[in-house]
Amino acid sequence: MLKSKEILQLISIILIELLLEILSFVVVPVALLFCKKDDEHLPKIFRWLEDANDYYDGKCAAINGDSGWREKHYPEPTNRTYKARLLWLLRNKIGHFSSEILGVKVDEVNPYSIETIGDPNITSNGGKESGFCKVTCTLKDGRERFGFYKIVRYGKFYCRIYLGWKLMDIAGANALNFKEFTQKDDKKYLKTVWCINPFKKVNQKGE
Repeated sequence: MLKSKEILQLISIILIELLLEILSFVVVPVALLFCKKDDEHLPKIFRWLEDANDYYDGKCAAINGDSGWREKHYPEPTNRTYKARLLWLLRNKIGHFSSEILGVKVDEVNPYSIETIGDPNITSNGGKESGFCKVTCTLKDGRERFGFYKIVRYGKFYCRIYLGWKLMDIAGANALNFKEFTQKDDKKYLKTVWCINPFKKVNQKGE
């Protein structure tokens, strides 16, 4: 289902991000030494190694964790300690780079170019049925992007494959309904992704 150009894009993503993820284990512990308790970000020179600049409950999650992290693991103000920040950033490596540098900015997508093949609802079927969805688009500067999502069920388990960019967030979009996908609370950037999880348990509810 992937074209040769898309395979080359995927290889490039993996090589670049794998190198940066390895590098983050060395750089992030040092970069955090320069952060004050009130800081929301790493020093600017290291910012590409922090998590995406998403906001939860009005608070930036870049180095201090999202609402779930603060609720389940490190309640405020302990989420601003060196240990909490280090664990968060090693768990959510290079999020800023994967979304705001290498990712797709939704505003830059040409809505007339979006094509969806397969089942746009495949991401929410809990692995009950095998299937796939592929979304392609062209950015306003002419660059092409793709997102490929596939489920292969076997017994009570399934394999989930997600490659390219997280374009499932705009699956089914077109020039007429694109504004529905760009509301205030929707993601501004769609991250790169290269994930194969072969041991997910099927959600049996509703069967």
